Amino acid sequence: MGTTGARTIIFDKEGNICKKAYQEYPVPKQPVGISEQDPEIWWNAIKKTCNIVMKKEKPQEIVGICGSFARETTSIVNKEGKVLHPAFTWMDEREEMDAKAWEEEGGLRRAIPKLLWLKKNKEDLFKKAFKISFPITYIYQKLCGCYITDPTNGVYGIMNHSTLDWDEELAELYDLPIDLWPEIKTPGEIVGELQSPAAKELGLQSNIPIIVGGGDQQCAALGLGVIDEGQVKITNGTGTFVDLVVDEPIKAAGDIPIFSIPAMVNDKWHIEGVMPGTGTTLKWFKDNFSQLQMKESQEKDVDVYDMLAKEAEQIEPGSNGLLILPLYIFRKGTIHGLGWNHSRAHMIRAIMESSALSGQMYLQMLLAMGKATISEIKADGGAMNSDLWAQILADVIGKRITVPEVRDGASLGSAILGALATKYYNSIEEAVEKMVRFEKQYEPIKKHQRVYKKLSRIFMPALLDIYQNKRVTKDL
Repeated sequence: MGTTGARTIIFDKEGNICKKAYQEYPVPKQPVGISEQDPEIWWNAIKKTCNIVMKKEKPQEIVGICGSFARETTSIVNKEGKVLHPAFTWMDEREEMDAKAWEEEGGLRRAIPKLLWLKKNKEDLFKKAFKISFPITYIYQKLCGCYITDPTNGVYGIMNHSTLDWDEELAELYDLPIDLWPEIKTPGEIVGELQSPAAKELGLQSNIPIIVGGGDQQCAALGLGVIDEGQVKITNGTGTFVDLVVDEPIKAAGDIPIFSIPAMVNDKWHIEGVMPGTGTTLKWFKDNFSQLQMKESQEKDVDVYDMLAKEAEQIEPGSNGLLILPLYIFRKGTIHGLGWNHSRAHMIRAIMESSALSGQMYLQMLLAMGKATISEIKADGGAMNSDLWAQILADVIGKRITVPEVRDGASLGSAILGALATKYYNSIEEAVEKMVRFEKQYEPIKKHQRVYKKLSRIFMPALLDIYQNKRVTKDL
């Protein structure tokens, strides 16, 4: 269950995809700075995709259900499980402090400001709250009637980093009592069975084991086999996410938000940097400036993003000096060096390059924090379906990029947890060995590297300067 849509995938025990279906959520127009979703749209998308994949499958052959979920998104429900207010997504801007202030008071716990906003501005609703609900909480309540979360989601709330349980002192600090929070369960743990009402809606048999999954990026790392200290993965999807496996949480220096998040397995942690909206920027370009291409893609039954990539292939690395700072989600997105010689194709390539440059920026920071060196990076996400985009990533970072057979690492990661819980494998290492396979490698091209080294020296200082300052058009 992602930020923009949900998918259901049936895996076999070897990690092969048997069937899959995807459904985007409807996107209502909302005021600037507000990003809300009705959790019912998540459940509707899951129901639709599950029924699609089950059309030609035997329900009795499904042995377990496990999920990966968008993190930070937060809502509240009453005792009947009814949502009292639409969920605030991780992109919502109604917060009373900036990242630096939150770090100073209790840590970068991104669910808390959303809850405090509700408590202050929707006091009557908040008084009716029975549980704080993350996406994983809402869906598992639908599946098996339990209100749970896991450490990869709980870390955005009042979870203690040492015990991986709710913290009394933080509950008191923010006046968010522990009994409001869902129970924290361990990824890979069976927490119940599929209830009859949900089974009918999903086209499944009841009593299927429900297995705890977790946050999408930590599931993606597992789905890429990134489980040992010093390993790193990059996911290029809605945003660009860089995760390095470490032994314990590491606090970042400076004002850039870098998160320490529990890994799915082996008592490890991730340090994670994210540039939100890099993939969404290309979607924005497609939706607003590619109507002819969208029409042609429908007529020819081809992926419109493949068509955009073919345009970008004609452009040299560096996009003839066109540089995009992908702060789109903060309304600080900026285009540098735009000239009369630039075309649609330059814009497309510059958007792709901005995603890779974001990944490179965070990778440098994380490797320095974790005192790690690497020779290759495992990468997944929708962008890795494009050979051009994968090659740009290799050229910008200057390392081999290894792309898996299953680009949706988050789904495979949750399937690995499911295979372990249902006793197909005896250890996480055995499950990873049997279920994770890699399809392609991209080596950096030296002449391209030289261009991108120059570009990266411009990119990071310019991006940080704009990120840390107010928008020029703030009051317009």
